Amino acid sequence: NDIVMYGHSDLTHPDQVHEELDIEARAYRYIIGRGGSEMKHIQHNWSVRVNIPREHSANDKVLIIGDKDNVERAKAYVEKLIWNAENAAKGRDKEDAAATGDHWGEEGAEEEWMKGYVYKR
Repeated sequence: NDIVMYGHSDLTHPDQVHEELDIEARAYRYIIGRGGSEMKHIQHNWSVRVNIPREHSANDKVLIIGDKDNVERAKAYVEKLIWNAENAAKGRDKEDAAATGDHWGEEGAEEEWMKGYVYKR
């Protein structure tokens, strides 16, 4: 029963643990990434397995399975990934954020050598 629910059992994999993450279905795309790239990154970087539930799955939560330390790190990464994706500036907010910040730093006074290069309106 544990193998069906969690993808591992203490009998078959005594050194492995799992974490269940309650994530909305609309946020699965952030974990999967384009072409599965984010999912591959998580699984290879922390040597864990990530199981995203489907409609017929026995468990309706996202599972991260592996060694205890790696599972904790992967879980923190997934939570941060989803938070960043949901709180990123979008649309007009993104333009406003770009307009408020000066990406080039402070401008100094115009020097004599600059006059040939500066565009005057």
